[in-house]
Amino acid sequence: MNYEIKIMDIEPILAATLRFNGKHKEAGKHFPDIYKALKGQSSGPPFFCYYDKEYKETADIELCVPVSEKKELRGIIIKELPRIKAVTTVHTGSYETIRSAYQALAEYIIEKKLETALPVREVYIKGPGMFFKGNPDKYITEIIIPLK
Repeated sequence: MNYEIKIMDIEPILAATLRFNGKHKEAGKHFPDIYKALKGQSSGPPFFCYYDKEYKETADIELCVPVSEKKELRGIIIKELPRIKAVTTVHTGSYETIRSAYQALAEYIIEKKLETALPVREVYIKGPGMFFKGNPDKYITEIIIPLK
């Protein structure tokens, strides 16, 4: 798959967050907790922030749902993620094939001699819904790797 890789300025974003250590496959099951606390109100697609430098089976993951206002929520932290400059690409397809997008980004980062930072974000533009799985071949995920 050919990936279009860009360096972009990513605007600050206010998000309801829940951070945990666990397996990647289990992370999505926590999104309903955030949406329930928000009473379904969000202002953009959900995303994960990954705080580990390399892939780990049990990872430090922060689930994020964009919101338009800061308010108190039980068990959920509302915070602003800062403006960043980042290298990005969009992966279309199942999560099982997303590794190819990360490989393309890694090659680009090495070729351009870029220095990266954390956390890496995966923005789920189109993915499985709350009730229906959807077609994994049509999932759309934006990968954002911050630059130093």
